[in-house]
Amino acid sequence: MTDDFVTLDRVTQHYTGFTLDVTMRVPKDSITALVGVNGSGKTTTFRIILGLAKPDAGTGTLLGTDVTQLPNSVKRRVGAVLADSSFDPVFTGTDVIRQAKAFYPTFNATLCRTLLTRFSLPENKPMSDFSTGMMAKFKTIIAMSHEPDVLILDEPTAGLDVVARNELLDLLRAYMETPGRAILISSHNSKDIETLCDDFYVIDRGRIRLHETIDRLRDDYAVLMLTDDQAAELDRTHILASARVRGGVHALTDARRYYEENMPGVAVARGDIDELITIMTADQDAAPPTAAESHNADAHNERNQS
Repeated sequence: MTDDFVTLDRVTQHYTGFTLDVTMRVPKDSITALVGVNGSGKTTTFRIILGLAKPDAGTGTLLGTDVTQLPNSVKRRVGAVLADSSFDPVFTGTDVIRQAKAFYPTFNATLCRTLLTRFSLPENKPMSDFSTGMMAKFKTIIAMSHEPDVLILDEPTAGLDVVARNELLDLLRAYMETPGRAILISSHNSKDIETLCDDFYVIDRGRIRLHETIDRLRDDYAVLMLTDDQAAELDRTHILASARVRGGVHALTDARRYYEENMPGVAVARGDIDELITIMTADQDAAPPTAAESHNADAHNERNQS
């Protein structure tokens, strides 16, 4: 059996004015993030992986099974939270637990109730009484409580304050202490991604622009803050993207030391996920890559990481 719990190979989905075109994987025993601005294609990608939308072309697998033909036996091994998912507003927590137990033979009601108590979530109130933050926590707890092999989480910390968010992230770390599991997550909070995940994909206008490890992001990535004169003379060998800002140009590189050594007069800032997304999204010098280009870029990144 493959060690990749999720695979997408040149999976495309066409909409009016938008095309999704994605190649990516989520290995076993890892936490992978899919990051990008609103409308970049994250939720559509998650829906394809879960078999909720059928791609127009390409192939995908979830736990080794074609995503277009997922049997219940596979679905029961997956815990999922989508940003636009919800429960019947008249259902109480008890109703949702009863429903989950009917579908998931391994649903751990004791674990679920323990987590609901830990996060101060009532079991006897209808979903209509839950705030956005309460619902975010509730959905993630339900998804985890049948102890699945893989969690697919679309913005699970949305609406949470910093304390609740950190508690939820700790819960995800505890989930990964059991070998043979994986998480695919999206989040608008870059700190969540950088403290939780092993690697991440950047999606922009429906296409993967970058695949990188968190360790390499910390060690090698930087933003060069250039004047116009410096930008005109820039050796772009190791520049991934650039964007004009007031007073000059910001350029993203994965070779920080190269520019520190060869352009000592240039201001260099650590490259984090927020800066990376901002520059890549604003980069007007390069059109979104084709599926083949995305595939080749991913292979190049993996060679660098090996």
